[in-house]
Amino acid sequence: MESLQSLNRRRKAVRSIGSITKAMEVVAAIKMRKSEETTLNSRPYAFKVLDLLSKLGRISGGGNIFSRPSKSPKTLVVLVTSDRGLIGAFNTHVLRAFENFIASDGGDYVFAAVGKKAESHLLKKGFSISRKFYGFGDLVKVEEISPLSDFMIKGFLSGEWGRVVAVSMHFRSALKQEILIREILPVNFRNIRKTISEIIPEHGRWAELGGKNGIHHSDRETDYIFEPSPAKLVENLMPHLLKMKIYHLIMEANTSEHAARYVAMKSASDNAEDLSGKLLIQFNNARQAAITGELVEMSATQSALK
Repeated sequence: MESLQSLNRRRKAVRSIGSITKAMEVVAAIKMRKSEETTLNSRPYAFKVLDLLSKLGRISGGGNIFSRPSKSPKTLVVLVTSDRGLIGAFNTHVLRAFENFIASDGGDYVFAAVGKKAESHLLKKGFSISRKFYGFGDLVKVEEISPLSDFMIKGFLSGEWGRVVAVSMHFRSALKQEILIREILPVNFRNIRKTISEIIPEHGRWAELGGKNGIHHSDRETDYIFEPSPAKLVENLMPHLLKMKIYHLIMEANTSEHAARYVAMKSASDNAEDLSGKLLIQFNNARQAAITGELVEMSATQSALK
């Protein structure tokens, strides 16, 4: 049987770990809620830009440089993961979906890594990384993702790649996240509207925004006078819309990371509490056995002296 001292040390170590994971659980939950709120606050702006671009597209007619397919056969694949661990199978699911996409699509790829885990995976698989991006904070601001959005847009416009695809985690609720493979460029207005609509979680604090309290758009046509031409305005406004879409993608990934860490730390805290209880029972049984043994020895010694 394990000694009392060893059982006591193990129980204290488990309780200490449980305290740490509990604190991390609370922090992850707070960051998840703040990230949700920040993303939702940017949603009305994205919808307004999208509506204006839709009107401009109907007036100008035809496509634009962002929506026209490029002749380049290359595809830029942006792999979005976390910088840190302790989030369960979060990164594993994203990387597995990425590998399945690469195997099934069979194209000519250029890779960009968002997050240290993405970089290490691409290097491990022997892929060359065109660009890597780190340090998108827990509450990332729109201007912070400018290097990423500029890299994606400039490469597409210059013909370096003809398509941009992002592989990332999408936030549904605190207990449910799913991997989405989105085509960022060339632009599809219907896909952008769907992406912005999906920002609202299915369950939780802001789920009611998806119902009657959600953002609606009027079908009435407004007569605008555009200066300069509608086609020129589309080209100038499109980068802002793309930046908002990429911003929402990063924020969804961050929110999903916090949710995954919250679930992982909650599970670790529960397991630590359960293990601590079992060790306490073992400790009490061992102590009781030791006391019983000492009493037996005392009785035997007393009987022998008589």
